[in-house]
Amino acid sequence: MWSISKYLLLAAVVVCLSVCFRLYSQLSSLNITTLIHHQFKASAPPPTISFYKLSLQWPPAACHGMYTCKPPIPSDFTIHGIWPQDSNDEPIPPYNKNNPCTLKTPTPPTDLPIKLRPIEVYLTSIWPNLVDGLNLTANYQFWEYEWKKHGTCSDYPEDPLTYFKSALKLRLGIKTIVRFGRQTSWTVKQVADEVFHVLKAYPQIACNLNPSRTQKQLWEIRLCYDRPNPGQPPHTLINCTNILRHAKKFASCSVMPIRKHNPPPCPEPNMQGGQHIGRLPSRRICQTFITQPFRINSKQTSTKVPNE
Repeated sequence: MWSISKYLLLAAVVVCLSVCFRLYSQLSSLNITTLIHHQFKASAPPPTISFYKLSLQWPPAACHGMYTCKPPIPSDFTIHGIWPQDSNDEPIPPYNKNNPCTLKTPTPPTDLPIKLRPIEVYLTSIWPNLVDGLNLTANYQFWEYEWKKHGTCSDYPEDPLTYFKSALKLRLGIKTIVRFGRQTSWTVKQVADEVFHVLKAYPQIACNLNPSRTQKQLWEIRLCYDRPNPGQPPHTLINCTNILRHAKKFASCSVMPIRKHNPPPCPEPNMQGGQHIGRLPSRRICQTFITQPFRINSKQTSTKVPNE
């Protein structure tokens, strides 16, 4: 009797161990498969830069619906950023050390006050933080944000001076973006056509809402540039693929121009070697100022690039 009980107990232990081993094997296989899946997913290469987008914001609209800005408010388009984009017109993600976009180690944002000192005056005038454009600390916070988000995975991860200078050169090279007359209303398509007439390339238009959210306003005109050859800054304008940003939200926009005189342009610097000819007083804003935004009323527009 005792012998039979021992055999039954031994058999039960063997069955239990067999079940446990089979369960462990299945779990191990699942964990390995999951680990391989996550490892493969994490090692997927980051997207490749296809082109750059120079985003120029209209300060009166930005300060009349998005930001609370301290005066003076610039009366000419200022730089929001220059963004590397992929072939689907999506921004290249910021640098991630776990899945780096480059073998180079990007310059940390905290180094920008030293790196950008040669062009600091021009950045303050043409690329200000509209919230407090005469505050150098606020400006550097804005530039550091743009560098971390868009510059670290650009073609210049170790060279923020070249990255920021490239945007300044493009902006300074544009004497006219749009030429508004006395017409009472401009659709987004008309604005895009006007930019094409002036610059020979279709832009992307971005709109925002006024504080009461009752009117749509022209906020930004974004210009697209082909990815340059290594060692060169962006310089070749191309058509942007999406004329109206957030087409579902702002599919019906028209632009009403404001009356303003043409302000004198900023003196154009000689950017070679980060130096400039002549003096531009520290943090001086070169344009005159106004407070009225472009106003946008409802009217149906096309969001595709028209045939040339």
